[in-house]
Amino acid sequence: MISPFILTGKKVLQTLCKQDLGWDDPIPETVITEWENWLSQLPKLKEIKVERCYKPANMNVIDYELHHFSDASEKGYGQCSYLRMTDANGQVHTRLVMAKSRVSPLKTFTIPGLELTAALASVKVSYFLKKELKVNISKEVFWVDSTIVLGYIANQCKQFKVFVAKRVAQIRNHTLPEQWRYVSSSDNPADLCSRGMFVHDLTSNYMWWHGPEFLKHDNADNETLCSFEVTDEDPELKKVSLAINTDGNNYATILTRLNYFSDWTRARRSLALCNRFIDKLKQKSLYTEYVHVSVEELIKAEITIIKLVQREAFQYEYQLLSISNNKFDKCLRKSSNLYKLDPFIGSDGLIRVGGKLHRSNFDVHVKYPVILPKNSHMTELIICHYHNKVHHQGRNLTLNEIRSSGYWIISGSSLVAKHISKCVTCRKIRHDTLTQKMADLPKDRVEMSSPFTYSAVDYFGPFIIKEGRKELKRYGVLFTCMSTRAIHIETAHSLSTDSFLNAYRRFVCRRGHCAQLRSDQGSNFIGAREEFAKCLREMKVENIKNELLKDQCDFITFKMNPPHASHMGGVWERQIRSVRNILNVLLSNNSKILDDESLRTFMTEAENIVNGRPLSTDNLNDPLNVEPLTPNHFLRLKSKVVLPPPGNFVKEDMFSKKKWRRVQCLLNQLWKRWQREYLQSLQIRQKWLKPQRNVEIDDIVLIKDYNLPCNKWMLGRVLETNADEAGHVRKIKLLVADAFLDENGKRHKTATILERPIHSVVMLLESTTGKSPSGSI
Repeated sequence: MISPFILTGKKVLQTLCKQDLGWDDPIPETVITEWENWLSQLPKLKEIKVERCYKPANMNVIDYELHHFSDASEKGYGQCSYLRMTDANGQVHTRLVMAKSRVSPLKTFTIPGLELTAALASVKVSYFLKKELKVNISKEVFWVDSTIVLGYIANQCKQFKVFVAKRVAQIRNHTLPEQWRYVSSSDNPADLCSRGMFVHDLTSNYMWWHGPEFLKHDNADNETLCSFEVTDEDPELKKVSLAINTDGNNYATILTRLNYFSDWTRARRSLALCNRFIDKLKQKSLYTEYVHVSVEELIKAEITIIKLVQREAFQYEYQLLSISNNKFDKCLRKSSNLYKLDPFIGSDGLIRVGGKLHRSNFDVHVKYPVILPKNSHMTELIICHYHNKVHHQGRNLTLNEIRSSGYWIISGSSLVAKHISKCVTCRKIRHDTLTQKMADLPKDRVEMSSPFTYSAVDYFGPFIIKEGRKELKRYGVLFTCMSTRAIHIETAHSLSTDSFLNAYRRFVCRRGHCAQLRSDQGSNFIGAREEFAKCLREMKVENIKNELLKDQCDFITFKMNPPHASHMGGVWERQIRSVRNILNVLLSNNSKILDDESLRTFMTEAENIVNGRPLSTDNLNDPLNVEPLTPNHFLRLKSKVVLPPPGNFVKEDMFSKKKWRRVQCLLNQLWKRWQREYLQSLQIRQKWLKPQRNVEIDDIVLIKDYNLPCNKWMLGRVLETNADEAGHVRKIKLLVADAFLDENGKRHKTATILERPIHSVVMLLESTTGKSPSGSI
């Protein structure tokens, strides 16, 4: 009721908020005067009195009407609604029912845009009043003093920008254009809502409380809407660009537009709606009430789509069928894909399979299925539709469902298999993990070096021993020489970093320095690497390097495999199995309870047995051949120097007076046998023979976890790839999917990044933007 007065206070508050003032900050001098004037008017509100009943006491009303007025200005916008009551004698009485006022938004809008917003406010108030008033409203009229807004509402052909288009759509959804009228600004009481008033002016303003004078006349709803139109220069009109096809075909064909669909049901439904619209145009009826698409309409749309596909793919065959009256065998080349199908044109105009099922009792669409080409987007949609219908079963079930539904696809089996290979759901359920061509042997496996210069380490166990009455766990620490395949076994009391460092120190004290140590990413190995790095930071690194180089030695280098990549450590994992086999035999023959000392004895015996095995088995059955080469040959001839001294040693040096040359010649022959008998046996790749597509950045994969069922494997996106010298990606870094997002789509917590080998992931979606490293396939 006092919206014009409240608008002034709202405007003061908006001005203060725009200046970023706090509640306790003093009001600026530019606003204080306006604020004090408005504040002084508050006590005068008690002078305003409003009768509770809209209808006069002595009036017998027979007709009720609602009239809504709206207006906008730079200061604000608003609306006011009046109830027009008429009695049997034609006497008219009007009363203000409801009003709303709003300050103009801080974001800049045009005056016609604000006028349209005010008109929408009238529509919302109208909906509210009709629900709350317990009288029968015979007529409802909306008044605005903007001809542009009336043109917006009456528009039928022009397109507006989003702001205007949304508001016009809301207005048209609840009112008819015929309900809107023009009123001059001098007769518009909503002008008070958009500009504001003080209390003393509002109290005595008759137009505010009872509306304009013309509401009491009989011709109050004089129609003036038809003369208002939207000009082409209106700034709210949407700019439409025209694309011209120089080939002469300015319109895309129906089949071309259908190729944009990714679902068979939606493609049929859309064409069915187009057919319905065409029928309405032919009937000259534009009734817009929506009715769900019927089955008959879907069937009609399906026939239209298939007919278009067949006319494009089988144009030559269709012409022959039409000319030869379905006697296709007399004019068809035997090389045609349709030759063996005995095709004919059915009553619906579709090319169908003739076949040998004429005497069966099946439905027509089963006896004579529709023929579909293999190179068509619609064929792919049909395959996808029925593959989803059988819940992503295999190729045979999907193909049987397609044929039993009345479709015969050329080369259907291969097309269904191709679709299943690309199906993301099928990949999640049944796809194998990624593979890559087996990598070349690393340099430390094919280079001559002293035993255990290049080593690998891993734990095995635990073994239960008994000390007194206590049972304790002991672990085996197996060091493997990468070149000679010799092993060294130590025992550890636990899986801690300290225990491993002690075992490592015992190993290097007995076997000499180790330039490189390979391992997996166990916490004890990572801890040892960090301890070594910490010790180096505390010492003078350059001086230590210089001293070590004098003895042809260097700092130890850790090379760790990515997590869940046990196949990358096969050279030492296989040795663990050999040691286990020997220990199982020894323990089965000894019924006594082990203690710490006996366990170390068993470990040493196992080490000796494994180091005495032949490295190659090609010449074992030849009695005239030399003794097989074993790792012990290298261990017993290991010298203090890392590499043999320079010089060429020949066979005659075995009889040289210089004994050191005899030793070096014997060692040289030993390495030649290693190269001839053992190294060549590593030449053949046993699996992973062909290069595969490299994993690329932004590929979407499933992270395989043997401890979880496949439907609980985590989803990941490839962030980084690691290619080897041949350009093959074998290790990747993944961003793990996190479902905990806020309303803005941002993460609640830090993203998790994992490093994995490609053999531990399943490809779901290949990236369309990522680039493979050089050498990718």
